[in-house]
Amino acid sequence: MTSRTEYEQRLGDRQQALEQLRKCEDQAANFRVFFFGVGLFCVWTILGSWQLPWVLLLLPIGLFLAAFVRHERLQRKRWDVERAIKYYQRCLARLAGDWGEVGPMGEEFLDPTHLYAGDLDVFGPGSLFQLLGSPITPLGRRTLAQRLAPGPKAPLPSSDQVLQWQNSVRALRDQLDLREELAVLGPAGPSQDKAPPQQTDDALHQWLSRASGLTAPWIRLLAYVLGLLGIIALGFWFVTGSLSAIFVIVLIQLVFVYRLRHSLNSIKQHSEHAVVELRRIVRVLAALEKIPGEDVELQRLQNELIHDGLKASETIHRFERWVSQFENARHNIMIAPLAFVTMINIHLACAIDLWRSRHGHRVDRWFCAVGELETLLAFSQLHYENPEYCFPKIINDSPHFVATHLAHPLLHKDTAVANDVELSEDCRMLLVSGSNMSGKSTLLRSIGLNTVLAMAGAPVCAQHLKTSCLQVAAAMRMQDSLQTGTSHFLAELQRIRLVVKQASHGKRTG
Repeated sequence: MTSRTEYEQRLGDRQQALEQLRKCEDQAANFRVFFFGVGLFCVWTILGSWQLPWVLLLLPIGLFLAAFVRHERLQRKRWDVERAIKYYQRCLARLAGDWGEVGPMGEEFLDPTHLYAGDLDVFGPGSLFQLLGSPITPLGRRTLAQRLAPGPKAPLPSSDQVLQWQNSVRALRDQLDLREELAVLGPAGPSQDKAPPQQTDDALHQWLSRASGLTAPWIRLLAYVLGLLGIIALGFWFVTGSLSAIFVIVLIQLVFVYRLRHSLNSIKQHSEHAVVELRRIVRVLAALEKIPGEDVELQRLQNELIHDGLKASETIHRFERWVSQFENARHNIMIAPLAFVTMINIHLACAIDLWRSRHGHRVDRWFCAVGELETLLAFSQLHYENPEYCFPKIINDSPHFVATHLAHPLLHKDTAVANDVELSEDCRMLLVSGSNMSGKSTLLRSIGLNTVLAMAGAPVCAQHLKTSCLQVAAAMRMQDSLQTGTSHFLAELQRIRLVVKQASHGKRTG
């Protein structure tokens, strides 16, 4: 079955599921209104001359709550199915060559001084970044951008590293369910496409990686003692009606809490933001933990997510539960006084701080694993949709680039013109000549973009490619600048100077 047929079949299935969900959602909404009306009628009969018992209200209230919960669940399922439909519509548009206006373009990653990103359309409208189908998390997008356009100080990947990436992409090629599962992730609600996720906060990661001082045993011990005294004081109040014991205990507890105010304020300030940040990746982590297979790179990523037999997704759920209870103990007016007297809020704060000391330094690894997985999935999608693409053979040799039927990956396969290219020790330079609009720059960009894909571990738009590890550099799209007083000629000279400087540092430049 071709990728187009599979996408069309899945799109049809999701559209049918959407129609069914809408019907069920409408029914749940109608039942909710109906049981609300029944409840109002029961209130009227109870308050009226019928003198019916109040317990009669329990049945319509219970049925109303059940209908309300079912409606909320159906609504969330509908949002997921709608996002899946949009995902497959984007996939079909990409196969039809009509993807230039779909999805993020990665313009925030475009550096005008980069050696090739602007010249080869790595970012921007109709770019390679856009073609690959942008990852959903900010770190996933950043990882993909760094893989496609590494900085000038980034080392060249080794042939072994590229081979590992290629094997991972092959292993993920047929993981359509996984790609769909990640594609439907997003904020609850249909507006998730309008606002991209916020960038990860480095300050928040620093907060997560260092405990704030509540892990000391004496703090938890004193909290247990004061909490027990608070319970005893409450019992004394219930028995005698005297508040003196509670007053004394609360006064001591206030002094204790004041002593911990800085640590508590730090948790109050950052914990909810941390939950929001971690919630963005927890489902991606859970998906990564379940990927089957024996691929070395994927196993390495999975091992990064396990510590003391506990998976990262389970660890995050535990942190989320503690933060939720901590916020409830602070803000719920029915619970907050009792939580303070029994010192439950301090115990929860200590649990949060203990989590930070044990797992906070692993958060960066979790985010990096998510970014790596999303990047590999983007390349695996390219491999699935273009089975005629090949994985290049990477050799440890002198500068070498030999391709058969090499074409531009951003052009539709029906319009792209393929060429054979050879650059090696025997032919170290390629002179391209021809009339205007004859495809000279397209050929050069084909060489550059396919080299970028090859060094990233992705399949390339060619029948066969054998290459050494190369650093790409280009000087094809120069821009002058009035602000900096740079003419077009000077811009070209500056870029050529950068290319020569890069080549002189010993990197193999293509």
